[in-house]
Amino acid sequence: MTGRSILYWLLCLAFAVLVAPAAEPAAVADGLTWVKADATAAHVLPVPEPGRAMMLFAGVMAMAFTYRRAWLNWKTAPKA
Repeated sequence: MTGRSILYWLLCLAFAVLVAPAAEPAAVADGLTWVKADATAAHVLPVPEPGRAMMLFAGVMAMAFTYRRAWLNWKTAPKA
């Protein structure tokens, strides 16, 4: 593993850790403060779900893996 790939994975891991708390219902509800309470429909409010942050973390890491794999395949493809 090169230093560049280690840096890539560390940055992706840090990004995933930073965005995971944004999936919590309290964080989403704070973002809706500009909407009047009586105008907010029940289906717009977040649904509490304990695994939501973990799913977001796993999704970011899966996208990072897929992007890296596609980049490596493109870089190592034989030139025509």
